[in-house]
Amino acid sequence: MALVGLLSVQYYQSRRIFLLNREFFTATVDAAMEEAVRTIEGKILTSRQARVQNRLRVSEAIDSVSERIMRIRIRYPQISGRPSGIVWEADGRYALVEDRIRRMEWKDTVGGVAVSGSFLQMDYEEAPPLPDTLKRMTALYVSLQEEREDLMYAGRLMDEMMRRSWREMPEREMGMQLPAGQVDSIIAGRLSARNVRTSFEWGIYSEYSSKLLLQKTGNYGVRLLQSPFKYRLFPEQETDYPTYLFLYFPDRVSFIVSRMWYLTLSSVFLFVLLIYTFVYTLVSIWKQKKLTEMKSDFINHVTHEIKTPVSTIALVCESFDDPDVHYDEVGLKKVLEIIRHENQRLQSLSGQIIQISKMESGDYFLNRSRFEMHRAIEEAVNNTGFQVMHNNGRIQTSFNASDDWVVGDRTHIVHIISNLIDNANKYCQERPLIEISTFNTEGGLRIDVKDNGIGIAKSNLKKIFDKLYRVPTGNKHDVKGFGLGLSYVASIMKQHGGKVWVESELKEGSVFHLFFPQGKENRTV
Repeated sequence: MALVGLLSVQYYQSRRIFLLNREFFTATVDAAMEEAVRTIEGKILTSRQARVQNRLRVSEAIDSVSERIMRIRIRYPQISGRPSGIVWEADGRYALVEDRIRRMEWKDTVGGVAVSGSFLQMDYEEAPPLPDTLKRMTALYVSLQEEREDLMYAGRLMDEMMRRSWREMPEREMGMQLPAGQVDSIIAGRLSARNVRTSFEWGIYSEYSSKLLLQKTGNYGVRLLQSPFKYRLFPEQETDYPTYLFLYFPDRVSFIVSRMWYLTLSSVFLFVLLIYTFVYTLVSIWKQKKLTEMKSDFINHVTHEIKTPVSTIALVCESFDDPDVHYDEVGLKKVLEIIRHENQRLQSLSGQIIQISKMESGDYFLNRSRFEMHRAIEEAVNNTGFQVMHNNGRIQTSFNASDDWVVGDRTHIVHIISNLIDNANKYCQERPLIEISTFNTEGGLRIDVKDNGIGIAKSNLKKIFDKLYRVPTGNKHDVKGFGLGLSYVASIMKQHGGKVWVESELKEGSVFHLFFPQGKENRTV
């Protein structure tokens, strides 16, 4: 309950801080986009203002050309000094002529003001040829008229475009006057200025055409239109079809989390620490429980094993006090043999208990010496051979190692080999067949002890070398033991710098492997 409570509080605080950071992120983006929208509006208005300025320049150019034309009209009769002047033709254009004319009238518009005038000319019977100055003036007059017509046509086109851009087609205005690259640069700059450096997608949507006018990549179309980051362009302009700028952040959550990395890291660390502590506590309690059960079983076994020889010796002692019981020499020897046998059992039990204390400390006093392993194996076989023969079994040895010299405690090594032979004999339901082989391998000597016993399940292979562990056999306890033999073997092998491992299958027997390292001093006999 405490663990769940702590995790709940930690989760609540982390979520609360995340929500606060998300709100701060939204406020920051809103402030940045407010600046970006104003910048975009300014770019569009600047473009429109530029067109207005261009229109004004065209009007000024028309006035300038008209003024030059008017001057030519005034100066032409004065320079020519002959019956020629300017006529206003039916199509509304003025022309320079050389006909005899008494009075000339003209009119025009300069700078939006109507201008007109007239003058008198003398009649001449003969018209001399025009000088070069008048020819050039005539040519200039014609070219200025054509230029003014072109300017007036351009002005009419610009007026029409301006009317349509302001009234009918805002999306066309957006696409033509504001490129996508420029919009992206504006948005990225404003977000970066406020430390919002993450990937984003933007799009400009027009309700007039119900479509996205501009977009950054073309991806996230539906998500973009569903994004909460929505900003109107030209909010002060009254229109039935507004234009909006949408913004979408694909990595918004990861970006917010990265901004609070210190909290995330500490939260993850605390989560892991709490869970580890909880699991470690449960595992420790479970191991302690198993160890307590094994020690309880061990005490029960020891108590039972000690009770039997003590009871036997007590009965024998009582028989000596019974006046009705008389022993002859043969009977007395048998009784002494029973006492000796039970005493050996007690000594064996006490020796195993001493082994437990040594295994608890993990330290053995090793009397190291250089000896031949094959002779040590033969001694172990002699020590346990009678028990195997009692079960109608046999032991086979195959000494394949050419170099069997090792350095170690010969007594302990004989004991661990005897333990393996004893286990192979006890855990066999048929006639025991035990095969002991030696091999020279890279770096040392390997001993294999193979049996035809009941085998060991794979689930128990990793535990058989633990202290006080015995392979479960249900309610059947027909094999005596305290679970010390294999743990003693593993401890001795570790003290010698070697290792032990087992290969086994249920009902197919087992093979125990012992590896002893051999140094340079072992190579010379």
